[in-house]
Amino acid sequence: MSDVPAPGGSGKSGGSAPVEHLRDWHRAASARPKQRDIFGAQVRMIYQTANPGVMHILLILVVGAAFWGVAETTNLAIWVGASLAASVARMLLVRRFNRIDPPDSELVIWDRIYLVAVFITGILWGASGFLLYPEDDITYQVVLAFCVGGISASATASLSPRLVAIRVAVAPALGLLTLRFLMDSAESHLAMAILLILYFLVLMNIGRSMHQQVVEALSLRFENKDLVDSLEQTVGELDEARREAEQSNQAKTRFLASASHDLRQPVHALRLFAAALGREHRSDAEVDLVGKIDRSLDVISELLDSLLDVSKLDAGIVEVRRAPIDLKSYLSQIANEFEGEAEEKGLSLRLSAPEVTIISDRFLLGQIVRNLLANAIRYTAEGGVLLAVRRRGDMVRLEVWDTGPGISEEHVSEIFQEFFQLKSAASDRQGGLGLGLSIVKRTSDLLEHDIAVCSRVGQGSRFSLEVPVAAARTAVAGEIAPAPVPDGDFAGLHVLLAEDDPHSAEAMQGLLGSWGFRCTHVTRWEDVSLALDAMGQMPDLIVTDYRLPDDRTGRDVIATVRGAAGRDVPAVIITGDTGPERLRELSGTGQQLLHKPVQPARLRAVLRHVLPR
Repeated sequence: MSDVPAPGGSGKSGGSAPVEHLRDWHRAASARPKQRDIFGAQVRMIYQTANPGVMHILLILVVGAAFWGVAETTNLAIWVGASLAASVARMLLVRRFNRIDPPDSELVIWDRIYLVAVFITGILWGASGFLLYPEDDITYQVVLAFCVGGISASATASLSPRLVAIRVAVAPALGLLTLRFLMDSAESHLAMAILLILYFLVLMNIGRSMHQQVVEALSLRFENKDLVDSLEQTVGELDEARREAEQSNQAKTRFLASASHDLRQPVHALRLFAAALGREHRSDAEVDLVGKIDRSLDVISELLDSLLDVSKLDAGIVEVRRAPIDLKSYLSQIANEFEGEAEEKGLSLRLSAPEVTIISDRFLLGQIVRNLLANAIRYTAEGGVLLAVRRRGDMVRLEVWDTGPGISEEHVSEIFQEFFQLKSAASDRQGGLGLGLSIVKRTSDLLEHDIAVCSRVGQGSRFSLEVPVAAARTAVAGEIAPAPVPDGDFAGLHVLLAEDDPHSAEAMQGLLGSWGFRCTHVTRWEDVSLALDAMGQMPDLIVTDYRLPDDRTGRDVIATVRGAAGRDVPAVIITGDTGPERLRELSGTGQQLLHKPVQPARLRAVLRHVLPR
């Protein structure tokens, strides 16, 4: 490999050679940035490796001492003095270069200066053949040849980063000495001259090989550097994209939490008002209207609950409680819940399941199966839905088949993404938010149950879930049905209600009053102590919103009442907050927690549970 051309290096001859040299360098600098980098590295290397140093000065002094009395004193003094001066000058040049560390744009000049310096050194060693040459002493002639040959070999190694530097240093040194031997007519001197020429060719070949290795090493270094820079840039871009995605996801979460909270307040009040309206004795038309209101509220509640499920998964507060489940009985109960909905659409709903016990979380598994059944019924216009179980060794596969429109292959991998909806789903008036299958996937991952989907457009879909079989003779924990709450069971009990939303407070007071509670309402934490004094007794129950004015929470209300009562007064927190951070905070309260909008039947069951029997 030839030496990398330096700026202003050899180019076309002519009257405007310097201009051509500058043009060559400009082209090299703009079109070949890697060669420019290699050239800069070569120059810096020769300033590091080709420093004459103390050893070179000692060699000059040793040669001077060896030829003392052999060469003419004047010639010896001239040669030693000039060689020492050249060596010291090179040492100072190297020291200055290392001290100022010139920029790449100035390396061309420093390269030329060093080439001149090593050329002078080569001339001086070549001149030793004339100044120190003992015409009548063949021994010292051979010693001189060995000294010049040795210094030439050393220069070949140290100057290998720049091939041109080897040439300008070695050529004058061996060339002048060879010329001096040729000036002698003896055959031995002719043989010595021929040997020096061959030696020069060998050194040039060695120097070219060493230079090629240096250039290849530098090329590899810069290629690796470019690769590392490219990788760092790519990693940086990926990190930036990840940060943007995280920020976008956090913004989405905050927006959904805020929107969900703002929506839950009026829906919660509307739910309670609808319950109060339903208790009134109305005409058949009014009863039918109340039923339609309830069904509409059910749809809204379902959408809000899906947002809550996502927030719980984001917050990492969903706990898995695995237990043995009698699968056939369990799925039969779930299928019964959807029979009415399927009949309304004229669809068949069938269950095919063997007697088998599995290990899973009853609530979370039910959430998955219900979500899959709801989707299957919702988007199937005719035909039916099949809930089937197939046993495969120590696993069972729960399958939900439908004869709906199916899912195209390009969308199969996207259906488990949040807010993704197919056109058929988006066109349905109850198409939801596109969170159902996302919740299914995340819940199945939490349970470590593999989920898969197989679908053909126009023929239907099959969703399957792999669930482990329980070990033999495992006792099945049955689902405990909630005990019925008789009317008037709360008669005479006093409840403290903390709620700052006037509509929710009005609806809640009406509902609690219809159940027999005596209700005292406060809107702020600061009013709790005054309310307790006005009541003249401690409340039997606390029902509080979590977020209250002045950065107070339901926890403050509960703590104040319990502190005044000197006992743990039963408490229920009702909240519309669904943000992951707030959910983590709420999960650590240890209190009974309900999320708005609350179904009256659910609220009544919870109150019955927390109150002493």
